[in-house]
Amino acid sequence: ANEFKIRKGLIVEGASGGVVVNVLGSQGQLLSVTDDLSGSIFAVSDISGVPIFDVNSSGLSTFDGNVNLPDNKKILVGTGNDLEIYHDGSNSFINNSTGDLTIENTGDDLLLKAADDFLVQVQSTEIAIQAVGNGKVGLRYNNVEKFVTTNTGVTVIGNVIVGDGHFIGDDSFDNLL
Repeated sequence: ANEFKIRKGLIVEGASGGVVVNVLGSQGQLLSVTDDLSGSIFAVSDISGVPIFDVNSSGLSTFDGNVNLPDNKKILVGTGNDLEIYHDGSNSFINNSTGDLTIENTGDDLLLKAADDFLVQVQSTEIAIQAVGNGKVGLRYNNVEKFVTTNTGVTVIGNVIVGDGHFIGDDSFDNLL
């Protein structure tokens, strides 16, 4: 009896900066749309009124929680969708179709980790590649550093095998080419 149903749509016009549409739940605001040109223009809240999705007047979208995409659905970035990030159900992909793909870290080290047994281990603690800002780059085998750049060149820990079984190692130059 106290219901107002709309089947086709509703357009509500308000003064600039005023609320255009506001949907309230029993605990708080669930959805709001405003014509405010300097703040939030669209917001979705949880049942208690806490914002979980917000779009501001600059187009910045903020999520308070995870963004879940099913397999083979992509995050597309760039005017021509030049960058794709997705998972196909078995493997994950970052595809860049133009220019360089630059990974920049403004924190400490850049680490590339690889699990030794993906069926058992969910998150790897073994580092495969370590890049230290203004410092070394190290390659590891089984989490043990084997090849490291230095300020004067490189350091190799272990044997160096060159071509058809020729190697350098164990403080000798056996079969050095």
